[in-house]
Amino acid sequence: MLAVNGFAHQVYRIGMQQNIERSGPSRDNPSFRTFLSTASSYKVRAGMAAWLLHRLTGLALVFYLAIHIMGLRSLSDPAAFEIYITVYRNPLFKVAEVMLLGAVAFHAFNGLRILVQDMFFRSERQRTLFYIVLALTVIVTLAGGVPVIFPYFIAPLLP
Repeated sequence: MLAVNGFAHQVYRIGMQQNIERSGPSRDNPSFRTFLSTASSYKVRAGMAAWLLHRLTGLALVFYLAIHIMGLRSLSDPAAFEIYITVYRNPLFKVAEVMLLGAVAFHAFNGLRILVQDMFFRSERQRTLFYIVLALTVIVTLAGGVPVIFPYFIAPLLP
């Protein structure tokens, strides 16, 4: 049994050495430059963009949830709640609120796109569905965002 394990280890080590030799010098010395050249060599297609945006919006929503929970904790202290409401009325916070709406809309619509693809058809319609998701996201974000930012950014410009 020991001879078999030793042989398997030797074969594994030789295979790893061959992989290192084939991959070239960039694999031996990983750097930020190698990462950038590899990352920039990818051609971003609809599926990759949808995958990446779904992950990023998910992380943004988790980050927002943590901030929201901290804000809700201020309900027990009137002074802290007043500070929270003052920050909430800031115009820049309203822009962030519209961005949150866009993240929620994209994450929800893209989740439905993934569900539809898994249930009914595969990637031959992936690009079309991705563009539908983007269009719905823009429509919902504009429909919900304009009333939020109107009093702060659009109304002062009107005569």
